Amino acid sequence: MLERDKRRLGRLERINIEGGLPPSVTLLSDLINFLNQTGTSRGKKIVMILEKMLELEEMTKPIKPEEPMIAAVEWQRTEPEKYQVHWEIEKRRVILERELSKYRFTPHAAVAMGGGGQSPSQWAVWWQSNLASKWERDLRLRPSEALELILKLTQVGDLSRLRRCTQCKEWLFARFRHQAFCSTKCQQKNYTQSEAWKAHRRAYMRHYYKRNFSKQR
Repeated sequence: MLERDKRRLGRLERINIEGGLPPSVTLLSDLINFLNQTGTSRGKKIVMILEKMLELEEMTKPIKPEEPMIAAVEWQRTEPEKYQVHWEIEKRRVILERELSKYRFTPHAAVAMGGGGQSPSQWAVWWQSNLASKWERDLRLRPSEALELILKLTQVGDLSRLRRCTQCKEWLFARFRHQAFCSTKCQQKNYTQSEAWKAHRRAYMRHYYKRNFSKQR
């Protein structure tokens, strides 16, 4: 499990994107903790942006690459339902762009140590958001850093791995494509609330009473 996370973080590290989060084996769990625990307005704004991105991704899944919005104008008359879907996607894209445009990052660089004449000097490079924010207790990411990591996940095709647990609605990072629960506890609780389990339970109880009490009458 840990090795899989290291490989994914390696892919994230190689992407050139504004920001400069150092890769670590805890980076993805830090993001999940941020999504579940942030209590500030700026933190909640990042959660809202993520939800809008996931909605857009879900809406565009059935759209073929050869069906861009520019071609969809002709469908207003010939295929109104298809046109409406494309138009809704475009409206949501504009809203998302408006939210993302509020974020700006300034580059910073400093020499950490000399190279001793034999090797290059060690540089520390990072990007700082224009929206200053205080650290939230027990959270290792700031809102702008969480947004940076979310954008990186879109570039490696892993955005949809960020999802809410089917049972408790907490955020999770799906290690497997079809993972729907954040824990075994939530998975089991969800199953015990299903109609299949309730039917199994009723059948079991009928058999139990028939076997243990029918002879006493």
